[in-house]
Amino acid sequence: MEHHHLSGANELSELAQGYEKSILEIGFGNGENTAFLAAKNPNALIIASEVYLSGIGSLLNSIAQNSLKNIKIYDDDVRELLLKLPNGIFDEIYIICPDPWPKARHHKRRLIKHGFLKVLANVLREEGTVYISTDWENYAESIEEEVEKSKEDFLFKKISNEGMPITRFQQRAINEGRSIHTFLLTVLKK
Repeated sequence: MEHHHLSGANELSELAQGYEKSILEIGFGNGENTAFLAAKNPNALIIASEVYLSGIGSLLNSIAQNSLKNIKIYDDDVRELLLKLPNGIFDEIYIICPDPWPKARHHKRRLIKHGFLKVLANVLREEGTVYISTDWENYAESIEEEVEKSKEDFLFKKISNEGMPITRFQQRAINEGRSIHTFLLTVLKK
């Protein structure tokens, strides 16, 4: 893990200068999409954020099997990291199936909120993108409401999941009869 560990904002800022672009995946689960992004973008720095050890272990295994050299793993609260980064450091951000906190009393814990989207807008380059997907209808509606509050920062559209790998979590949702709702947010010119 040590070789693939990201210590914090200073290291990220330094590393990003050596790559054509920088991509962040927040909550990478088992790392299927992270490995896909790293292989598809060999000249990009991939920052993979996850706090669950089993997911980190899966990604480390994938890194070793596929000889991926452009991934750094951040295993702490990504919100703290984002607040310390310079503006415009990322080209793309991916948030696939964030925890839906389905019970109404837990909705306040959901990641996709207006304030968090503002933080993402700051760390993205002009015309940078945020790709979000959820398999919970109720969360998809909540995301649309939060993005509506952020329309001064983002252009928003619903897109298909085509061309992206289906993660284990998404496959489970499909097997259970739920649809995948996918959104693309593009930072407006500043």
